[in-house]
Amino acid sequence: MRDITQGRLLLVLSFMTMAFYVWALFFSPREITFLDRTISDWALLIPVLIIVFLFLVVVAWIGWAMATTPPELPLSQKAQNDNEKEEKTTN
Repeated sequence: MRDITQGRLLLVLSFMTMAFYVWALFFSPREITFLDRTISDWALLIPVLIIVFLFLVVVAWIGWAMATTPPELPLSQKAQNDNEKEEKTTN
């Protein structure tokens, strides 16, 4: 599929999704419920839930990266290691 076709498809799908979201939020019938919530309630709850989960996944990923990254060597040890490496390469 060419880039132009993909771009047009994304454009049409995004406008259709926006129209559906506006309908679900403002014009959906109040009689239709799912788990004691109306469609407009779900139109608000689902995006908020997704945003909160994405934020918490990023925070968890940062915590995992901090927990698994080894600490830096002190400057004196770092200099000794660099000197040892230089001596090994010159010998």
